[in-house]
Amino acid sequence: MKDTGVSDMGLLKKLFVGFFLLLLIGIVAVFGIQYYYDVAYEKVPVEVKSERVSGDVFYLSHVLQPGKYKITADSEGTVEKITILDESGNVLTESEMNELIYASTQPFQVRVDYKSPANVDSYTVSVGIYRLEKK
Repeated sequence: MKDTGVSDMGLLKKLFVGFFLLLLIGIVAVFGIQYYYDVAYEKVPVEVKSERVSGDVFYLSHVLQPGKYKITADSEGTVEKITILDESGNVLTESEMNELIYASTQPFQVRVDYKSPANVDSYTVSVGIYRLEKK
């Protein structure tokens, strides 16, 4: 057999190193973008609410004008998802995170779905919608 100079273990090792390097670059990029928006933009409150509720509930915002927005949601239970809807109620995007930065050239609405924690009568939910404006 002819030796090509590259062993199978060496190739596998390079693949693993490359995968973890790409993963690290992705994580740094996500935090870098978040840091950029926190530093370069001012958060102007559009709607900030907190309420005590019972059962599974959702919050639906009024129609928001085009622009860049930071949407945050918090709950003693679970924030199931943040959904961005167009004016007709069609889903534009969804996020299962508690925070979302969304930019649009069209008016849109925000819907946040909350799931109640087990064995409690009531719990607190909150939502914050902030317009991002350059400093």
